Amino acid sequence: MDLDRHIAARLAAAVPAGVPICVGLSGGLDSVVLLDGLGLVAPARGHALTAVHVHHGLSPNADAWARFCAELCDARGIPLSIERVHVARDAGEGMEAAARARRHAVYAARAEPFVALAHHLDDQAETVLLQVLRGTGLKGLAAMPELRELPGSHVRLFRPLLGVARSALREHAGARALRWIEDESNASLAPDRNYLRHEIAPRLDARFAGWREATARCAGHAAAGSRLADELARLDGVPSAPGAGLALDVRLCAERRANAVRAFLALEGLAMPSRARLAEMTRQLYEARGDARVRVLHDGAMLVRHRGVARVAPRVADAESPGWRVAWHGEDRIDLGAGRGEVRFAPALGAGIAADLGRAGEWHFAPRLGGERLRLSPAGPSRTLKNLLREAAIPEWQRERLPILFRGGRVAWVPGIGVAAEFSCSAGRAGLVPAWSPGAIFPPAG
Repeated sequence: MDLDRHIAARLAAAVPAGVPICVGLSGGLDSVVLLDGLGLVAPARGHALTAVHVHHGLSPNADAWARFCAELCDARGIPLSIERVHVARDAGEGMEAAARARRHAVYAARAEPFVALAHHLDDQAETVLLQVLRGTGLKGLAAMPELRELPGSHVRLFRPLLGVARSALREHAGARALRWIEDESNASLAPDRNYLRHEIAPRLDARFAGWREATARCAGHAAAGSRLADELARLDGVPSAPGAGLALDVRLCAERRANAVRAFLALEGLAMPSRARLAEMTRQLYEARGDARVRVLHDGAMLVRHRGVARVAPRVADAESPGWRVAWHGEDRIDLGAGRGEVRFAPALGAGIAADLGRAGEWHFAPRLGGERLRLSPAGPSRTLKNLLREAAIPEWQRERLPILFRGGRVAWVPGIGVAAEFSCSAGRAGLVPAWSPGAIFPPAG
């Protein structure tokens, strides 16, 4: 294989001409070959090339590796950044996963819009096998894409060597007389990936020629299937952007329901649940009675349902606390505390709460406890707040969090409903119009 031509072709297909590229450089064989190849072909397309070495500090040779990378880049005139990170050896997600997360954080902070990584065909095949052994779904089987956005950043990871076997990289490095470092941890059989590489791959080589290419094709098929599943989810009610609700179409079969909920959780940045947990979440959202109070807690957030639409809201303990109370002494703005937002009072003529009443008496905000009544017009009937909230189509899960304004023990104002007749401002009189801003917790009611 002409590796330089291959890198040039993948570069032209994936990265716009003239865009700066940073190479993730560990100093091992793979990344040295990638740096060498990009150093030859990138300038012809106007790419400014830089490199970054992430110093994990996990090996006694880590400082020597950093010096090697500095010398390598200096000899090629490629600017290098050495970023030191801390990786806990007892990290809950595992040391390998923790180190990867720190590297990705470094990449996400780069100014260059593309970070090139040296993952190759063997890496891709090993990843697919690991995902199969974990019982993953289509997204996991799709393994590593050639181009992927790093969440929450402008940076895209670019892997131009995914179609190249490790043996080809080694052959190329020998022909170019390239030097590289060997990470002693690669010889350990403790990590699952190393076990596959040293114990399983040679057995597959002896029995199934071309298994790496076949496994990579499987990843491509899974990626295509995953894209189709995402398109189907959008047809089945998943919105195009976070913050909107999932339209719950009860006519969908169980598989399409689960696919829609899975895509919705991914859109909202929530962790994927287990298969059993996903089934239970889907059952509650789609099959509960129309008047049921549906609340599903997952990954620090709450899924709620209202009129056939599921939404995600963060859990805020203070906002859910039943006994809160905040006094109001006539301020133009009052902060209701963590998770409850604020209320502002705008001066008006003939609208809102009568200003003279608003500056006298004992006023406070509190949540509804049940049994409250409200008369909205002097000649109208006294109605239960429960019925008024239902008629106003305020979701059940919002009703508990509404900050109700009381004067003494009587309801004076309810967001989305209005001002009680006995406290309302008559024509020509000065009034105070309240407005609740719940912030990021929920959309305003009413």
